[in-house]
Amino acid sequence: MRFISIFLAAALLCGTACGNIKEKPEQDGVVIGAYVMGVGKGLPDPSLMTHINYAFAHVNETFDGVFLPDAEGLEQVVSLKKHNRDLKVLLSVGGWGSGRFSEMAADAGLRSSFAEDCAAKVKKYRLDGIDIDWEYPTVGTAGISFSPDDTDNFTLLMRDIRAAIGEDKLLTLASVCTARYVDFKDILPYIDYVNVMAYDMGGADGGHHAALHRSENAGFFTAEEAVDMHLAAGVPPQKIVLGMPFYGRGERGYTPFGASDGGHSAEVWDDVAMVPLLFDDAGRMVFGFENVRSITAKCDFLKSKGLRGGMYWEYNVDNDSHDLARTVHDCLADYRPSRHVLVVYEGAGQHKPFTDAALAWMTPMLEEKGIAVAGIHNMNCVTAGFLDSFDAVIQLDFPPYTWPKAAEDTFIDYIENGKGGYIGFHHATLLGNFDGYPMWRWFSDFMGGITYRNYIAPLADGDIHVEAPQHPVMEGVDSVFTILDDEWYIYDRSPRETEYIQVLASVDENSYRPDSDIRMGDHPAVWTNTAVKSRNVYFIFGHSPKLLENPNFRKLFTNSIDWVLCNAD
Repeated sequence: MRFISIFLAAALLCGTACGNIKEKPEQDGVVIGAYVMGVGKGLPDPSLMTHINYAFAHVNETFDGVFLPDAEGLEQVVSLKKHNRDLKVLLSVGGWGSGRFSEMAADAGLRSSFAEDCAAKVKKYRLDGIDIDWEYPTVGTAGISFSPDDTDNFTLLMRDIRAAIGEDKLLTLASVCTARYVDFKDILPYIDYVNVMAYDMGGADGGHHAALHRSENAGFFTAEEAVDMHLAAGVPPQKIVLGMPFYGRGERGYTPFGASDGGHSAEVWDDVAMVPLLFDDAGRMVFGFENVRSITAKCDFLKSKGLRGGMYWEYNVDNDSHDLARTVHDCLADYRPSRHVLVVYEGAGQHKPFTDAALAWMTPMLEEKGIAVAGIHNMNCVTAGFLDSFDAVIQLDFPPYTWPKAAEDTFIDYIENGKGGYIGFHHATLLGNFDGYPMWRWFSDFMGGITYRNYIAPLADGDIHVEAPQHPVMEGVDSVFTILDDEWYIYDRSPRETEYIQVLASVDENSYRPDSDIRMGDHPAVWTNTAVKSRNVYFIFGHSPKLLENPNFRKLFTNSIDWVLCNAD
């Protein structure tokens, strides 16, 4: 699955159509996370971070507990809360080459004992949570034991740790850039956020190891691709923390920020990858690293994506003045993740031109409103908890079949319990038995108890008559306006016949140009379901990209977003 992301940050200005605004509960705020590996170089500056992951503890030799090699250092880090009482300190268990996870997680008794020892460590050292850095379930790349059952057992491990430490403590994990090895959809109910290790994605074998975007100088993966893969795996943006390296990598191995360039003086800035590189006299890239400019670019990127925050490996490899840590702090200290909308759209086919035009138009419009948008074109990642992180769902030409059962159940819960708003276009009423998929009765009832019967295949213009001019969706819209080149769907009955449907506008079938004998009589074109808690609106039109040239359509779309995103008390 490919995610397109149009993420834009600011505070949402809902406007007068909203009435009294009730905000969703704020997540635990932005994460400015620092991995700290020991205190041999001194304690970190607690004013530069919100979270510290103290690295590393390990699974003990008997597989039933936590081995903490440096308790004194951990205690010193926890003492930093005296200087920053909002600081969160987590114990990070694992790291590259840290084994025994596979054996421990495979045995219910050992797993339970380990989880209880995590809770004991949290209590003893007054910690705020546990971070699991198992690199990586099901593979032995780091020279550790592994099993094909590791992914399933990882889920059980996170479940058991959550039960042991309680709901008031943090449970996080470090994840490889490809989002492999972990079933994120299954662990989502147990975790607070995911630290995406968007580094070591290249190096001595070629390519910058932490390029932000894809360029000829990037390694096998980029930070942008890492975020998209985690989104596609079912991790909502509010649970993604982007990892950044404070070191360079290449033919000189691993080099801390600020170290000598080893005689390579040809430093080049890649305007696409947004990272600095060093080239030898032959013009060959030999080293990729980070600087203040590249770290700033990564922070700007994560803000544009509406992510939870940023973290870095590792505080001690910054330079003596901690320029990179200060950069992360200065970029993110005043950042708050914006509101989020999920757009479900068709990635190919006859509706793609409309989808492309709609998404392109939404960019500047949503920028003004501070709305972050994630787009998907299948529903496989939508499982329990996924939609809860979004303030609205826009079904932009995507049919209500082919959805897995988990996605259906999650969507029903989202709509019936008013967890966010909903806007549907055109294909959302393609209701019936199609391609071997049965009718989704709940969705049919949501749309007014209708079943799709026919459509005007040659496309036709049609005049829309506003019936509810006082409704916020219709505010400022002409009482009569024309929609060009659309497919006018025909149903077995008018949704108006359903008592909980409020029709906002209808199409005059006598206005079709060219004329058509495919008619249904009373033909609502815009309506809302008043029986569910979610604010919602459906538009029968949505076939032609010409819609985006229509000022009345743009006004309808804008009004709809304002209305569904503002939940009245």
